[in-house]
Amino acid sequence: MVNEHSVVIRNKEEDATDTQKIIQVNFFDDVDVVDIRKTKWLLNKYTDLIDVIKNYEYSLQQLENGMTAYDLLSAEGSVAKRVSGQELTANAVLLKDQRHVNYKFYQFLTNNIKFAINNMRDKHEGLIAKLLFLDGVKYLKAQQYLEKGYRKDIPPISATTFADKRRRVIVNIANSLKTNRTLDFVTIDYGRGRNKEGEIGLRMPEVN
Repeated sequence: MVNEHSVVIRNKEEDATDTQKIIQVNFFDDVDVVDIRKTKWLLNKYTDLIDVIKNYEYSLQQLENGMTAYDLLSAEGSVAKRVSGQELTANAVLLKDQRHVNYKFYQFLTNNIKFAINNMRDKHEGLIAKLLFLDGVKYLKAQQYLEKGYRKDIPPISATTFADKRRRVIVNIANSLKTNRTLDFVTIDYGRGRNKEGEIGLRMPEVN
């Protein structure tokens, strides 16, 4: 039987090793380990953010079609529960103004991520970023997709090259998100009761 705690520790160690390898291929002087950690975390939250955005838009559409306020809140809560991390919770009891601020904030984050990915010049890196982060494809499946060369306009690459290009992808995205100040909204809390690595979250906008 696999010990769940040991799996968590191993995953953290693997992630830390991966971050160090990403830093080794970093060619931007102002991108550091913290920026890479924030970028990886934000990329992993992309599909969750998109879920909240789509759910909010659906809720507004249903409200316009005559859905009751109670039904609206219930619909929002159903998808919000799938978003991991308290910092991303689109809580069903939030005021309408706050929900709309959160919606615009998530749009801001996801649009900046898509901009960074869509403007990659290397075709392999662009496809890798799209598969892994925009589409949420698992690493091994994405690696096999590029290795088998399903895209006629993009030559196949080895697993080793895939891993190297993925690291370059994260460096490029980190640089883009740091330049446009997106990473300023990602925080690492080392406060009391937190683990030594710190807990990553979002600095949410507030309605005054």
